[in-house]
Amino acid sequence: MDDTILYNDYINASPDDKIWIPLQKDEHNIFNKLVEDVKVSFKTGTKKEKGDSLENLMTFIYKRFKHIRIYHNVRTSDNQIDHIIEFIDGVTPAFINENIGLRLIGESKNHSKSISTREVADLDELLRSKKSKLGIFSSFKSFSKGKTMWINAEGKRRKLALWHQYNRIIIGFTIDELASLIENNFYTMLKQKYYQIIDELEDDTTEDQELPYQLRLFNSLTELKQSGIIDSNTFQTGRILIEEKYGKLEV
Repeated sequence: MDDTILYNDYINASPDDKIWIPLQKDEHNIFNKLVEDVKVSFKTGTKKEKGDSLENLMTFIYKRFKHIRIYHNVRTSDNQIDHIIEFIDGVTPAFINENIGLRLIGESKNHSKSISTREVADLDELLRSKKSKLGIFSSFKSFSKGKTMWINAEGKRRKLALWHQYNRIIIGFTIDELASLIENNFYTMLKQKYYQIIDELEDDTTEDQELPYQLRLFNSLTELKQSGIIDSNTFQTGRILIEEKYGKLEV
C-alpha cells in the first residue's frame, strides 16, 4: 500500500511530458508527413481518404499517452467509433481519474465544415453508451457558432456540459492545432481546453463572448493593472498563470 501511495504521489506530480510523450526531433518528419497527408486529402481527396488520413494522425497522437490501450475503428450495432482510449487504472494522474475517467472517445470528421449540432449530440450519446466522460473531435474546422455562444454546435456542447453537471464534456482540436504538437504537448492542450469550457461556464460575468476565454481574462487583468489595482509583477504572474491553464495568448 505504501508503494501505491508513493507512486500516486509521483504520477500526480509528474510533468505533462511524462503522461503524453512529446515528439522527438527524429520523429518530426514522420509527424509532418501525417499532417501534410491530412491537409492534402482535405483539399483533393475522397471522404474516405480524408477520414483515413485524419484517423492515422490521431492514432499516432493517442498512442503517445503512457499506460493506455487504444482501439481503432470499433464497430457497434449502431455505428463505428474512430478511437477508444482506455487508461490503465492505478497508473494515471488525478486529472485523468477525476475528469476523464478510464475511457476517452475520439471522433475524426472527414469533412471541411464546422462541427454540427447533430455531431455533438451523436458524440454525447456515444459517451453515454460507453460510460465515458470526455469526447474529442478532430476536424478541419471547430464547432459551428452563431451570434451567441449558446446556439449551434458550440451552444449544444455547453448546454450538454451543464445538463450533465460536467460529467460529460466535449472538446475539439482542429488540424492546425494538431500540427502545433511539433512543439506543444497534447495532454497540456487537452487540459487547457477542458478547464476553458468548465471555467467559462462557471464565469457568467464576461461580456464579449466572441473572444477566447483566456483573452477575456487577460483583458480583465490588463484593466486591473491600468487602474492601479495590481502592479506589473502581479500582472506578469497573472498572464503566466492564464497561459498555463488555458493556452497561449495571441496578443
